[in-house]
Amino acid sequence: MQIELVFYTLLGLIIGSFLNVCIYRIPLKKSIAFPGSACPNCGAAIRPYDNIPVLSYLFLMGKCRGCRTPISMQYPLVELVSGIIFYGCARTWEFTSPTYVNSLFLCVILVLVFTDFHHRILPNILTIPGTLLGILLSPFQMQAVYLGILDIKVASLLSLTNAAFAIPWIGSILGALFGGGSLFLVGFGYEKLRKRQGLGMGDVKMMAMVGAFLGYRLTLLTIFSGSLIGTILGISLILLRKSNLQTKLAFGVFLGAGAIFSLFWGLPFLHWYLRAYQ
Repeated sequence: MQIELVFYTLLGLIIGSFLNVCIYRIPLKKSIAFPGSACPNCGAAIRPYDNIPVLSYLFLMGKCRGCRTPISMQYPLVELVSGIIFYGCARTWEFTSPTYVNSLFLCVILVLVFTDFHHRILPNILTIPGTLLGILLSPFQMQAVYLGILDIKVASLLSLTNAAFAIPWIGSILGALFGGGSLFLVGFGYEKLRKRQGLGMGDVKMMAMVGAFLGYRLTLLTIFSGSLIGTILGISLILLRKSNLQTKLAFGVFLGAGAIFSLFWGLPFLHWYLRAYQ
């Protein structure tokens, strides 16, 4: 188990390097495959030995080998977070199907978080196919997000006899509808009341994707926790006089943080909450 965990974590670091390419190129509508990686300042191609996740950044002391322009800390950070994601998934689900599904899901979340942070966009090329993929892969999420008492009750209410087969499909579709639909209604209501846009459609599509992967229960928790994180940060910035009530924050960043919390700790939290207040 330990050697497999090490190799899977290393795979995460390597994939993190590719995620950096996606974060940089997708918002610019450039190919993520061609040409190869190059310094954005001098255009020099990145040599293979200068493209080792995290280590190359340390060896080069955070500067391009050719022009010595500083390299953004984002590159090793994304690689490191990607490695942690793969490690966390493998430790949580021990190389069962949710490990691979959720590694993929969190890689997409990571790209969305950084593109929204930098450009205030959540690309359709990630969210729409991601929603369809989440629904398609939902049967492989049984161990991670389904098979609770509430899931069985939902299947029973819909008169579905084969609950084990029906639960993931129902949960995924309901999650996409709840996730995207709830944010759409909030944004629509805000726009009607305040006469200006409050939430973009990118946030709506992102939550539809999150719902497709996490199901309806963890989707609602994602929205709640993401909103809570955003509210706390927003109030903190106002108190520190770094922003005001008109400052727009990248909500996708907070939704991404909420999705990570919900995936790894959501079910234990919900079980505790339901026991405490039933």
